[in-house]
Amino acid sequence: MTSSHRLHERCAATALARAPFALTGTERRYERPRPFLLKHAFLDLSLDLSEKAVEGRARLRFQRVAAEADAIDLDAVGFELGKVRVIGASGTHDAEFEYDGALLRVNGLHGMAELELEVEYRATPRRGLYFLEPDKLVQDRPLQVWSQCQDEDARHWFPCHDKPHVKMTTELRVRVPKGLVALSNGELVAAPHKAADGSLTFHFQLDKPHPSYLVTLVVGKFAIEADRDARLADGRAVPVAYYVPPARKGDALRSFGQTPRMIELFSRLTGVPFPWSRYSQVVVSDFVFGGMENTTATTMYEHVLIDERAELDISSNDLVAHELAHQWFGDFVTCRDWPHAWLNEGFATYFEHLEREDRLGRDDYDYGVQTDVDTYLSEAGGRYQRPIVCREYHEPIDLFDRHLYEKGGLVLHMLRRRLGDAAFFAGIQVYLEEHAHGLVETVDLQRAFERASGDSLERFFDQWVFRPGHPELKVKISYEERALSVSLKQAQKGPEVALFEFDFEIEVRHKTGELSRHKKRVTRAHDALVIALPERPAYVAFDPELRVVAQVSLEAPLDMLREQLSSGSSGSLRWGAAEALGKKPDAPSIAALERALGNENEIWMVRAEVARALGKTRLAAAERALLPHVSVSHPKVRRAVAAALGAFRSEAVVKPLLALTHKDPSYLVEAEAARALGKSRQSAALKPLLALLTRSSWADVVRMGVLDGLAALRDEGGLAAILEHTRYGHPTRARRAAIGALAELGDGKRVREHLESLLDDADPHLRSEVASALLRLGDDKSRPALRRALDRELDGRVTRRFREALRDLGDHASDKKRVTDDLEAVRTELAELKARLSKLEAKAPEARTSDGPPQVSLRADKPHGSAKSHAPRGSLRASSAPAIPAGVAKKTALARSSAAKASTTKAPKPKPHASRGKRR
Repeated sequence: MTSSHRLHERCAATALARAPFALTGTERRYERPRPFLLKHAFLDLSLDLSEKAVEGRARLRFQRVAAEADAIDLDAVGFELGKVRVIGASGTHDAEFEYDGALLRVNGLHGMAELELEVEYRATPRRGLYFLEPDKLVQDRPLQVWSQCQDEDARHWFPCHDKPHVKMTTELRVRVPKGLVALSNGELVAAPHKAADGSLTFHFQLDKPHPSYLVTLVVGKFAIEADRDARLADGRAVPVAYYVPPARKGDALRSFGQTPRMIELFSRLTGVPFPWSRYSQVVVSDFVFGGMENTTATTMYEHVLIDERAELDISSNDLVAHELAHQWFGDFVTCRDWPHAWLNEGFATYFEHLEREDRLGRDDYDYGVQTDVDTYLSEAGGRYQRPIVCREYHEPIDLFDRHLYEKGGLVLHMLRRRLGDAAFFAGIQVYLEEHAHGLVETVDLQRAFERASGDSLERFFDQWVFRPGHPELKVKISYEERALSVSLKQAQKGPEVALFEFDFEIEVRHKTGELSRHKKRVTRAHDALVIALPERPAYVAFDPELRVVAQVSLEAPLDMLREQLSSGSSGSLRWGAAEALGKKPDAPSIAALERALGNENEIWMVRAEVARALGKTRLAAAERALLPHVSVSHPKVRRAVAAALGAFRSEAVVKPLLALTHKDPSYLVEAEAARALGKSRQSAALKPLLALLTRSSWADVVRMGVLDGLAALRDEGGLAAILEHTRYGHPTRARRAAIGALAELGDGKRVREHLESLLDDADPHLRSEVASALLRLGDDKSRPALRRALDRELDGRVTRRFREALRDLGDHASDKKRVTDDLEAVRTELAELKARLSKLEAKAPEARTSDGPPQVSLRADKPHGSAKSHAPRGSLRASSAPAIPAGVAKKTALARSSAAKASTTKAPKPKPHASRGKRR
């Protein structure tokens, strides 16, 4: 299951720094008993679209496991039950049963080794099966019915054992109104039967087992686009089809056309041919996730379809790859219980990177991995840390976070680096073949890799999967007396956080141009590599293969960083150097970054990171370096330049940014330019931003950028437009953006009460955004409204957001708004001080050395000529700051002290190509 494109994923919420993952009252969860195994489910259904109801019967076949068991429990929420029958070897009889509205218990089954239950019922589901229709304010919404059963919502529309540890074969027969088509799991048994009234009956059958959360039903008007068959090594040809809204048929192949190649690729990589007979992808409206990997028939949200203009810098391939990988990881082999769900989602996330590596190359693979590192560290550093395998949760969906997806995928990346490709992919094949169509736990994967490699991985899995946290490394690179020294210290703390074992590797480029690698296994808190070298190296790069997921504080000579930027052996080393140099905004560093930005032969990822690094300096020299490149040819670099210009509160950036909002061929460049225009805080930005609110675009990204820009502008002249866009009838993504903007710009009782009125909105993502906005306002008067909404809430994602908001509002609500405003003021003053310092340096060139101007540091013990940063990644980063006057220093200390109590979680850096995760 995946989220919408991460590019448009908004900041989760203001939260206390590093609060516990388990909220108050959370208990440990364990697998429930299975005295009878559900082996087959046959659903015979009719849909009542006018009443948004489903009616029919379920025939369920069971096999006894527990000798003394006398009853079967079935999950069934909100059903109107008809007859319940038991069908056994001695015949059919009415069942003895109890039903409390959530659990159907059938009694009197003692002595029956095999049996069937037939349940007649009608349900009007509030979860699990969703009925869509147009209304007065949203007239373009289609008439559709679609299911979304993960994590445990199948129980709302058919009776079942609604846990992943029961897998069954399925049949589904459904009658649908005239003009509509249906899609479900497996093969269509026969051509649809047409009744006298024009209705059609579709009958699907899947003859391999899968769990209840993967059962699917989609009904609507679709154009069906058949692609080429995927050809497998075992000689099979797998039919591939796409179900899309008729008006978007022309976008189907553009969006999904890589699917057959991916099926063939994943079959080769895993050593296991695609395990199903066919594969379809169906696009529905208002889907609650980005995608859902229902067996043989993935459901996708509408924004997976991209038009020609969006194709300039957006790809659906990550989302397509993620859901396709689940056909092996999750569908073919299934996590036994939700604490092990990373075996589903971690693999699907990692296979995005493998697909990208195959299609685009190593640099794109590395950039995706590094983005996942930053995304995971953002959650681990600002929201909470937890073990990947975790039993403390309120609802299973609580676990579907950055630890499950990104960290889970990164564990696989680190295993691949540790074991090598041959053993890594052999281990995956062992894992899949030994547990084909079965259930798995984390230890099953560990043992498979151990058998394939001969390595002992007990400590690896213990530290990365079963314990929270990650290494927090202090690394220092120095050269003196003909010796290169790279020292390392593990500084992570916490009662459950491990002292990590990992491979400590460096790359050295010698003055001759020769490259060498040096590596050792770290098992201690302090370690070092010391290498005899006759002359000072050109550069020394830490962790060139991204072998370890870590937060790195690094000291490195600046001339080495500049050399690494220009001649690093990989893109990851060069963009890492760019980030490091952006933390040391002296004249030589700015010049080096400007050269890299203008290098048309450099890959776009490096140039985008260069632009981002220049923007973070907020120096006039950096602004001058960026402005000539505002029209650079690559749209992703152009977008990064536009975003960087938003850091400068200068009249000079207004005209070029306005030009990008009106003339750029890329939707995303327009959106970023609008966002940056607001961040410039220039009064001239208000009128053009308001005019841009009428601009339509793929996934409404331009309007979202405009609303973000209005929030950043802090001009009350935009408040009425923001308020209007929160109302039902506007596109849902724009509404969510407007709610976030309202929390930034609005204040007081009127805004709070308006936000509270939206807590009952039909869109679960919007309700989550409202909770985050109320928390951002910091008014504890919103607690009663949040409590009432929590009592009514059925969506587990929203439930957690409400509970977090109530926790944080109760603890430090009164400080949040003030702290954020204080921090913003401090940032502005620091930017002004940096600009003044830059001017002073420009007037004193005689003071410069070969490594730049004298260092001015808050740290008396910081070595001259080195840069030190506390950046959340494993490549070289550097930073410094001018000395702060006493008054500003006091304000900074106060802000930091308050921030320790109430900090704002930073949104992860947008991933320029990606879609990801069930989180949407």
